Amino acid sequence: MVQISHAVAAAIPATGVFAHPGGNVNKEIMRRQAHLDHPERRTVQSCKRDLIESGWVREQHQRREAKLHELRVAAGFAKPGDLARRDVGEVESEYGANAACTLDPEQTEGPYWVVGELVREDLLTGEKGAVTHLDINVVDTSTCKPVTDAYVEMWGSNATASGSLLGVYTGVQARGNGDGGPSSLVSNALRGLQTTSANGTATFITIIPGHYVGRTNHLHTIVHHGATLLPNKTISGGSISHVGQLYIEQNFLNQVEKTVPYNINTQQVTTNAEDFLFAMGSQGGDDPTLKISLIGDKIEDGLYATIDVGVNPKARQNPVPVNMWTSSGGKPYPNSPWTGYPDTCKYCGGFPPPKERDVAEKE
Repeated sequence: MVQISHAVAAAIPATGVFAHPGGNVNKEIMRRQAHLDHPERRTVQSCKRDLIESGWVREQHQRREAKLHELRVAAGFAKPGDLARRDVGEVESEYGANAACTLDPEQTEGPYWVVGELVREDLLTGEKGAVTHLDINVVDTSTCKPVTDAYVEMWGSNATASGSLLGVYTGVQARGNGDGGPSSLVSNALRGLQTTSANGTATFITIIPGHYVGRTNHLHTIVHHGATLLPNKTISGGSISHVGQLYIEQNFLNQVEKTVPYNINTQQVTTNAEDFLFAMGSQGGDDPTLKISLIGDKIEDGLYATIDVGVNPKARQNPVPVNMWTSSGGKPYPNSPWTGYPDTCKYCGGFPPPKERDVAEKE
């Protein structure tokens, strides 16, 4: 059984940081600590030599440079022939020093996961904010090869003012999620899935998520394997190897928060340094922060973000959604432990039930 570190154990009963307004991070802390202590845990860094020798690092660096240039050309900030490339040798020598990785889930799915979202690249659905073209590379840390034909799921909170609703998750209704009313149930904005290509890349168009009380700005992600694409552009079946969260570097995030509509969000800001889950996500050589480049001269011109995430496709995680997405909006998922969040749900406060806590510790 994995033992929680003294620092973590001391922080759990005293922490005032909530996973979501009114919630408790203890379950997420337990899962993250189990990940860090897992005897078979491997990182992207451990695959550095293989990824360089196979040419994958070089190819991905050049692809990302080309994509950023294409975005700049399309936005009118560069000319087609102006691409200036960075020395690949320098990139290869630095690779893996700052790369996200996981074997077990980095953190739990949280109370606002909605199953049945659409496979699509553009997640905006009318939402405004710092538009971000996001590339996620998925690497198999057991073989040191890119993971192909997996589905990466992504969701985050909004940044758009609608009355006082900022930092809100669509598809769910809960106290602390905006005004707690049913209006957010009818939208699936900022949610969706994308399949990984031959080089392991899943591509999204989303925004830098808005902030809400108790958490720093973050995106949620789940990696599915062996799922079947249905005619209605959703997936079915398969397994889940990874449940994690992605973050934004604090200095850059401070600049984002000065732009519209983020700057009219009056909720208390929690910085990365104040977010216990961010701190745990950054332990053990992991770096869950996105690498972000400006497309133009300022944030409002758009952003290009990248991150490499290591997974073990044979790992089996069992996150549970709170809702299902349907043609008429978000509907309750049967017997979800998140139902009633943050007041009456099974995972609302304290540690997970003893049986589940034992499972988390053994993982």
